[in-house]
Amino acid sequence: MKPFNIKKTSPRKSQVLPVKQANSGRPNLWKKVIAFGFFAVIPVLFTQKAVFAEGEGFTIAETSGSTSVDESGTSDDFTIVLDVQPASDVTLSISDGSSDEISISPTTVTFTNSNWDTVQTVTVTGSDDDIIDGSQTSTITISVVDEISDNAYDSVADQTFSVATTDDDSAGFTISETLGTSEVDETGTTDNVSVVLNAEPASDVVISVTSSDTGEVSVSPAALTFTSANWNIAQTVTLTGANDDLVDGSQTSTVTFSVLDGSSDDDFDGVADQTVSVTTTDSDIAGFTVIESGGTTTVAEDGTTTDDFTVVLDAQPISDVVISVTSLDTGEVTVSPATLTFTSGNWDSSQTVTVTGVDDSLIDGSQTSTITIAVVDESSNDSFDSLTDQTVSVSTADDDTAGFTITQTDGSSSVTEGGSTDLFTVVLDAQPTSDVVISATSNDSGEVLTSGNLTFTAANWDTAQTITMTGVDDDLVDGTQTSTITLSVEDASSDNDFDGVADQTVSVSTTDDDTAGFTITQTDGSSSVTEGGSTDLFTVVLDAQPTSDVVISATSNDSGEVLTSGNLTFTAANWDTAQTITMTGVDDDLVDGTQTSTITLSVEDASSDNDFDGVADQTVSVSTTDDDTAGFTITQTDGSSS
Repeated sequence: MKPFNIKKTSPRKSQVLPVKQANSGRPNLWKKVIAFGFFAVIPVLFTQKAVFAEGEGFTIAETSGSTSVDESGTSDDFTIVLDVQPASDVTLSISDGSSDEISISPTTVTFTNSNWDTVQTVTVTGSDDDIIDGSQTSTITISVVDEISDNAYDSVADQTFSVATTDDDSAGFTISETLGTSEVDETGTTDNVSVVLNAEPASDVVISVTSSDTGEVSVSPAALTFTSANWNIAQTVTLTGANDDLVDGSQTSTVTFSVLDGSSDDDFDGVADQTVSVTTTDSDIAGFTVIESGGTTTVAEDGTTTDDFTVVLDAQPISDVVISVTSLDTGEVTVSPATLTFTSGNWDSSQTVTVTGVDDSLIDGSQTSTITIAVVDESSNDSFDSLTDQTVSVSTADDDTAGFTITQTDGSSSVTEGGSTDLFTVVLDAQPTSDVVISATSNDSGEVLTSGNLTFTAANWDTAQTITMTGVDDDLVDGTQTSTITLSVEDASSDNDFDGVADQTVSVSTTDDDTAGFTITQTDGSSSVTEGGSTDLFTVVLDAQPTSDVVISATSNDSGEVLTSGNLTFTAANWDTAQTITMTGVDDDLVDGTQTSTITLSVEDASSDNDFDGVADQTVSVSTTDDDTAGFTITQTDGSSS
């Protein structure tokens, strides 16, 4: 039998058909075969190379009439079936032209003379890439592999169809925070944020990194550049806490990541900005510092010396902070000023408080007072409200000394023995905390007496009290005597601070009212005797008490008329007891009439108290009556004359 070509009466349309349509065309083919004779066609197919028109040989059927997949890996199917039974195997290759958009499975299908009319399925799967390339169309080519296929199919033309691959790559970028949040500290600690593109760009993509508050957090670098080579390598942005002095608590700042359109792949121009919230922990603690000059604060009561200390805030407030400065004992120390105001502008400038001692009169020794430095809550930034008060201890040196002052009238004190008085006053030098009793004692109560003790209280301590001195009369001829009045604090009855006060003395002159002398008293006011030996008396007594014996002699200037009984001796014991001088008339034979004699009384200086040495002699006149009468006497012998 001669070989023959199978010819078609009219060109066929493309054989890439829907599955149903492909199957419905086969009865026409068999009608043609039968027309030529079954047995005649078969040998020809095996011995003679068939001639197929374009589009004949095998039929492709796409599911739903087209083939489309997605980069995410979705798949679609198409089927292949031979149009004519081959005498031997027919292998078809399925190629995607090395497309990066799809993959095919299987890549070859083999039909035999037994399964030639059974459709075989080829699965097309979308291949993922990272390029933002939109929907891509790939071409699948189905070709007879001549060298391993029935020769009758060698001339079968390749068939192609298109596969649409939907792009799943979107322009964008992803931010990853360490531990899921971003936190830094004002001390300069850091945290990191990584940024990576979500898809490969066709050209560079530049992302700017901007802090909303560089006073809280700074970023580095300020821009990230991604290329098509490093787009999927995360780049790190370092967040660094920025130190400020504000007591503002933890602050939340925003770091914004933005695509710079002018410098970036156009596909990324519409990418929305992204932000990261960064918490900056405040390192500034509300507080204030007090610094004492020299490390301590000391003043004197007299106010001549002051001391000071300074106050400064530890951190910057966002509003004013008012600090009160209060002395807890204004009787010891005052402060100036009473308040300090710190603003956000002068918070770190020290302000000075001057401490001044206050004079008092108490003997209270060195006193320690407390100055309280406190935030005035209602006038101050709330962050400072809870601050604990601070104190400064101030030592006030006492300028008050226990003691007393004596003031003498006219600057000296004098009395007379006759009982005259003089005064001096006493006042304390400082206020006691309890009574102070001062005694006033004369060292010679025979010369001067004092009015008694003085009691000073905390109320009358500065009111002068009077001591009266009274002269004491004595009989001694002792001249002006100087006595000492001793004023002493009675320790047992007095404030202990006065126990150590030294005694003070006042010298008092007592003018003597006693004069050395003696007094003569004549009986009946005159003295007379007769020559016949009669007597008369007069007494002598000292006018003042001697300190030693006083001897008074009594001498008659005419011992032929009158004689005296002798000397008189007065002692300190009998000085005021009158002693008697007896005058005795001396008989003579003269008719001399009444004679007047003088008895002289003299202090015997050598034997007497010196105070009496200068006493003038005194005299007593004595009349001596003459007992002689002028006449003569006749005496007769034997009493008669004859």
